[in-house]
Amino acid sequence: MPTMSLRCVAGWSLFSAIALYLAFPPVGLWPLAWIATFGWLAIVRADRLPRRAGLTLYASGAIFWLALLYGVGNSHWATRLFGWPTLCAYLAVYTPLFVFTCRTAVHRFKIPLVIAAPICWVGWEFVRAHFATGFAVGLLGHTQAAQLPLIQISNLIGAYGVSFVVLAVAAALVDAGVIDRWIRPQTTQPSTTYRIAMLTTIVVLLAATLGYGWNQLAIPASGSSQTLTAALVQGSIDTSFEDPTQGERTFEQYVKLTDEVTRDRDDLDIILWPETTMGNNALIVVDEDVEVPPGASMTAEKYRELLVRYRDDYLAMLDVFANRRWRAPLLLGTSTLRYGRQGMQVYNSALYVPLDQAPQLRYDKTHPVMFGEYVPLGDLFPWLYQLTPMGGGLTPGAGPVAIDVGDRVRLVPCICFENTVPHLVRRHAAAAADPTKTEILVTLTNDGWFWGSSVLDLHLICAQFRSAELRKPMLIAANTGFSAWIDRSGRLLDVGPRQQTEVMVVDIPLDTAPPTIYQRFGDLFAGTWGIAVLVLLGINLICPWLRKRKTSSSGGADPQ
Repeated sequence: MPTMSLRCVAGWSLFSAIALYLAFPPVGLWPLAWIATFGWLAIVRADRLPRRAGLTLYASGAIFWLALLYGVGNSHWATRLFGWPTLCAYLAVYTPLFVFTCRTAVHRFKIPLVIAAPICWVGWEFVRAHFATGFAVGLLGHTQAAQLPLIQISNLIGAYGVSFVVLAVAAALVDAGVIDRWIRPQTTQPSTTYRIAMLTTIVVLLAATLGYGWNQLAIPASGSSQTLTAALVQGSIDTSFEDPTQGERTFEQYVKLTDEVTRDRDDLDIILWPETTMGNNALIVVDEDVEVPPGASMTAEKYRELLVRYRDDYLAMLDVFANRRWRAPLLLGTSTLRYGRQGMQVYNSALYVPLDQAPQLRYDKTHPVMFGEYVPLGDLFPWLYQLTPMGGGLTPGAGPVAIDVGDRVRLVPCICFENTVPHLVRRHAAAAADPTKTEILVTLTNDGWFWGSSVLDLHLICAQFRSAELRKPMLIAANTGFSAWIDRSGRLLDVGPRQQTEVMVVDIPLDTAPPTIYQRFGDLFAGTWGIAVLVLLGINLICPWLRKRKTSSSGGADPQ
């Protein structure tokens, strides 16, 4: 059997990496996504591969991720030197994993490429979304966020379903031989009947997907005349760890913007501030027993009294803001510091401040961001945090919290990149479900870390898919952008500017809806393929070992 040359492997790999990057923001040539994987699929079909094919595939994955996530390193030199390349080096592993497990399915088990390729791609997307706390930014289906009829299948099988359709179409075209003239050595030409079968598969798959999407978009809302009027406050201060005044300036900017929007109106049902925009002000939670910091010249009792006084001052300030100054309930992004026997724990919180001194509700972020809020193995090796500007890791919250605003509205909050993780937002929505209320997803995020880069666009796309998956509107309050109002189909109804201040006042119709198939059953579809690719990976690892035991030598490249 002829072997594909290393030059051909490199060329096709580079083609796929570049084309897929161009399909995402900031370029956004979304039609390229339908052909971007041609190169990797051509390598899957090759009879044999050269020895360094795996390393070449890995390099193409690294090129793609380093370009796509360049903005991740904008906030600090340590993130640029360590966090960004480490994250991309990890994500690049999934490119050779896809190719080699797909080759096992196609060559060893004779599964047609049109079936094996989308299964393997979605399977590894699912694994990536779960492994090491999960990273679900940059799914293939995300390139199609603006194509509303196409993405409605998300409410059946999640965003993974859109990836499945896009990859299946590409695989059918490759299997039909549309790129065979550019492949060396030439593969076996498919018959005319097989070509027709592949093209028919494409037509049927797209017709079913788009037909379902158009049907979903045609479903009318309840037509309720009642609305929730929300103010999404977007400041614009980029994250800088060298600026000691940043916390104070951030808080002052958000107070000023809120003063301006409330000066001439008193009809706001809620005001939303982004993540950690309370600046140097933090909510204090004090346990009965507290540990005095080393070197402090006070008793534990005096220390606790000091903390309680600080907590009371903070809550009194919020009461003045909500009940006297702005006359509206608040949902604020704040740090929460809990003091107890274990010392101090830090939480990233969304604090709901209702009117008339009613009980406050707090949601603590449950999904810390790798290299942004925790360092892998940082608990075992605390010195790792000395290499970062974080100082210490974030403590995960206990779980989802439902926030009722009046009798008819329930908010389901998440913070920062939590809305990029499909199964997490789905669990939050399922735990807070109340069919008698209008359920609204809320994201408070500080995207000043990314200094206006295309990571803001990638983040917004994830939010669109969460709305489409659960058929619930979403409100986003984002520092530096993009604040947004997204309807239940994933359509962007209002979007704030990039790296500019703006207060968006939006009126969300109150409309109840039953849970979607995806909300009820979750990632059954993608999870099945996740298990499948892990089995294929196991076969890839075990079979060479078994062959070594049967033979005293191994020669040539493994076609699998």
